Amino acid sequence: MRLADHTVVSAAYALADRTLTRALIPRIREETLALLGSGAPVPPVLLDEVLSSPDPELRTALLSARRYHRDVFRRLAALGDPALAVHLYGDRDWERDADERAAVWEGAAATADDPAWHAKGALPRRLMEARSRELLEPALLSPFPELVALARRVLEAKPAPAPARPKNSAPRPGRSSTPAPGTTKELIEHLHDATHHGDIELPPAPGALHWDELVEEHRGTPFTANGLRKLRTHPDCPEELALAAFKANRGLRIEGNLHWPMLAAAEEDRLAELLVPGIPSGVFPADRVLREVVPARKVLCGLPHDHEEVRAALAAQVARLGSDFAPWRALYTLLPRFAGSVTELIDAALAEVPKHSGQPWPRPMGPEFPSRRQKGGRSAWLHLYDAADHGTRCALAAHMDLRAIQQLLLWHAPSPELRAHIIQLRGAPALAGIASDWTTPAEVIEDLITYNDAEVNAALFLHTDLTLDQRGHILSGRRWRDGRSADTPTAERIPLTEPLVEGVRESARRPWLLACCDSGDPLLCRILLGSPRAKVHTSALELHMLLRLWERHGPEAVRELLDETDFPGRKRQTRHPLSPATLKTGRAALETEGPEDGAALLRAAYESAASPAGRADFLCDKGAGSEDDDLAKAIDLFAEEIGPGPLPWAELAATHRAKPLHDRLLVRLAALDGCPAELAEMSAVAALRLSHPHYRPRRTGKPPTATELLMKYPLQLDSGGCRWLEKAHHLGQITLPDAVRSGYPAQPVVAFLSRALGQEDAPATDEIREARGEVAALAAEHLSDNPEGWALALRLIPEFEGTLPDLLLASGAVVS
Repeated sequence: MRLADHTVVSAAYALADRTLTRALIPRIREETLALLGSGAPVPPVLLDEVLSSPDPELRTALLSARRYHRDVFRRLAALGDPALAVHLYGDRDWERDADERAAVWEGAAATADDPAWHAKGALPRRLMEARSRELLEPALLSPFPELVALARRVLEAKPAPAPARPKNSAPRPGRSSTPAPGTTKELIEHLHDATHHGDIELPPAPGALHWDELVEEHRGTPFTANGLRKLRTHPDCPEELALAAFKANRGLRIEGNLHWPMLAAAEEDRLAELLVPGIPSGVFPADRVLREVVPARKVLCGLPHDHEEVRAALAAQVARLGSDFAPWRALYTLLPRFAGSVTELIDAALAEVPKHSGQPWPRPMGPEFPSRRQKGGRSAWLHLYDAADHGTRCALAAHMDLRAIQQLLLWHAPSPELRAHIIQLRGAPALAGIASDWTTPAEVIEDLITYNDAEVNAALFLHTDLTLDQRGHILSGRRWRDGRSADTPTAERIPLTEPLVEGVRESARRPWLLACCDSGDPLLCRILLGSPRAKVHTSALELHMLLRLWERHGPEAVRELLDETDFPGRKRQTRHPLSPATLKTGRAALETEGPEDGAALLRAAYESAASPAGRADFLCDKGAGSEDDDLAKAIDLFAEEIGPGPLPWAELAATHRAKPLHDRLLVRLAALDGCPAELAEMSAVAALRLSHPHYRPRRTGKPPTATELLMKYPLQLDSGGCRWLEKAHHLGQITLPDAVRSGYPAQPVVAFLSRALGQEDAPATDEIREARGEVAALAAEHLSDNPEGWALALRLIPEFEGTLPDLLLASGAVVS
C-alpha cells in the first residue's frame, strides 16, 4: 500500500494537539518515520514528542534527515544518548564543526555512567583508534579520561614535515637545445642526420661556411632532404646544392634562390611556382622561357601574364600567326599533346595551316555550369589570344566556341571594346556563360539582367544567387529597366527557355518555386501547385498568384486553374492545392460582371491578406501549433512569401479583445520584444492553463478560468507539493479556500496547503486565516480527536480521488 506523502503527514500532525499526536505516532508509525527522515517540515509538537520518546528508531530517523538547524542538533546532543552519539559526532573531519562536537560531549557528561558508552562501536571506542586532530581536539571536553589523554598526546605531537619533492633530473621536453655548430665539420654531421627537423642554425655571416667542402661532401655521400632544404635557405647556397635540394624536396614550398636548371627539373604542374617569381626577378628571361621550357601549355598557363616582359615576348610570338583563323586552329589542336616549347608550338602551327584552312572550331562545346578555371589547352590558347592585337582578337571571336567565349569573359578580363564586339557579333546569349556559379557577384548579375535576354536570364536563374525579387522578375518575363522590374504588355514579355522551365520543375529549392507565384504563367503556377517540395502557406501569396495570372492571361486562365483536377507531383489529388478560402475568392471574382471588376476583387483580397491585419490573422492561425517554434516559423513564412515587416502588435491586441488568442500563441508572443503589456499580462494566465497536466487548449471558445480548471481536472502531486496550485495561487487566480473546497484529489491539495499554511514567517492574512479555519472545522467535524479516524484518512489519501472535505467525511463515517 502506498504511503501518504510526507507533506500530508506533516499537515495532519500540524492540526493535532499533543494528546492526539501521541496517539497517532504508533498508529501511523511507518508514515511518521518517513516524515522524520524526509525534508518535509516536522511540526513542533511532533518534534517534542520524538525528542522525549525513549524510542531510538524515531530519534535516528530524525537525525538521518541532516537538515535541522543547530537548536534541534543541540537538543539531540543534550539527550546524551550513546546510540546517537556516533551519528551526531561524525567520523570525518568535515562533517561537523568543533562547537557541534563539543555539544555531544556536554550531553555525554550527564550519562557518562551508562555502560553503552564503552560498548563496541560506541563513540569513545571508535575515537581511541583515530589520529585526526580535527576529531580529537573536541574530545578534550569528553568525560572519558582515556580519550582525553589520547587527544592530548596527538595534539601535543609536532606534525611530521612534508617530504621534499624530488628534483626531476630529466630534461624538459621541447625544442632541441643542440648548440649551433660552429664549424663546417660539425654542420656536416647534422646534415647527414635524418632525425633532425630544422633545428640546425646556419651561421649567417659571409664566409662562415666552406661551400666547396660541403659540395664535395654531398657528391660523395648525399645529404638528407631536410639537410639540403636547410642549406638552400642560406643566401650563399651554390647552384648545385640548391638544385639537389629542389629535387629532394618535391612537393614542398619552393624556398631560396632560383636557378635555370630548376625549370627542367620541375614537375609540369609546378612550373608556375618558379616562373611567377623567377621572371620578374630577372632569373628567367621571358623570351628564353618561351624558346626552351616545355611543355608549351604548362608554360603558357604558368607565366605571370601581368608582367610587361611576358606580354612583349608573347606578342612577338603571336604576331607570326596573323589574324586568320587557320593557324590559330592548328595551334588549338596541337596544344593538348604538344611536348615542345612555345616557340616550337608556333612553328608547328604555321607548318600545319593548309590542313586547317576553312575549318570551324574543332569539337565545339557550350558553356559549363559551374565554370571551372582550367589550365589545359583551351586556357593556354586564350593566353596567346590575349597577347594578340585588338583586330586579331575581334576576327577570331567569330570562330570561337561558347566554352572559349565563356572562359574568356570570366577569367581573361577582355576590354570593354572586345566584349561589345562579341555581343554585337554573337548576340547577348553569348553572355550567359558569365552567369556560371553561385559566387557570381551581385554587380555582375545586375549587369547581365539588363540585357533582357531569355538565355541570359535562364543562366542567371539556374546558376546564380539571385534575390527573390530578381527570381520573380525573370519568371514573369518582365523587362529590367532603370534598376527594377518593369510591367510591360504581354507582347513584350521575355520568353522562358525550356531549360529554365525544366530547372524549376525539377528544383527542390523553395525560393525558386515560390517565384512562380509572381510569374502569371499558367504552366509555372501548375508546377508550383503540383510540387511536393514547396507548399504555399499564406492566402496572400495564393491570391497574388491568381491576380498575376488574371492580369497576364485573363479570367479564363484563372478559371482553368481553379477547375484543374490533376497536378502532377502531388501524391494526394483529393482536393485542390489552393486553400478553400482562396478558391472561394477566386470563384467570386469570376462571377463579377467584367474582367476589371474581377481583377479589382482579387487585388483587394490580396491587399487585405498582405496587410498588418492579414499578417495578424496568419500568425494567429499558424503560430499556435503544438511545436515550440511554430510562431517563429509562422513569422518566417509570412516574411518569405509576402515580405518582411514589423509584428502587427496593434492588430493582435485588437484580435485578442474581440476573441481571446490561443494560449500557446499568447505565451510565445510575450517572449518577443515589443509585446504590449495587455498581451504580456494575459500570457501569464495562459501559461498557467497550459501548465496544468490535464488541460488541452482548443482553438475556439473562451478558455476556462483557473477555478474552472480546478473543479474540472484532477491535480498532480509533484516534488512534495502541487506546482500548478502554487502557480495559480501566486498569480491570484485561485484562493486557498478554493483549493480546500474544490481541488482534487485530496493528497496534492493537502500537500499544497501544508506549504501555504505552514510557513511560520508568513503573515497571517485573512485568506490564510479563512483557509486554516475551514480545514480545522472540517477536521473537528468529521474526525474530532479520534486517532483512528485520522489514521484512516492518512491510509486512504494516497488513492483517494475526491476532495479534502470528501476524504474527511468518508474517514469519519467509517470510524464513527
